[in-house]
Amino acid sequence: MSKIEADLPLLASIVRARAPENKAILEALEDYELACAKEKDGTMRLDEKAEWSRIRKEVAAELERLISRQSKSGGNT
Repeated sequence: MSKIEADLPLLASIVRARAPENKAILEALEDYELACAKEKDGTMRLDEKAEWSRIRKEVAAELERLISRQSKSGGNT
């Protein structure tokens, strides 16, 4: 299971499906993937990894808000 499925189990497939057509979701997904990569970097200190973990969680929450906002508005923008 990838991180996004763990962080957003009910929304991961929606995020991936909507990212190509929605710039905000695409950018947030790219930021999320960057945070995941940094979090896995074996050369970083533990405090740096912890900071990237916090960033990953923040971006996951932002993705959740973006999808929720789209669902309420009924659009893909």
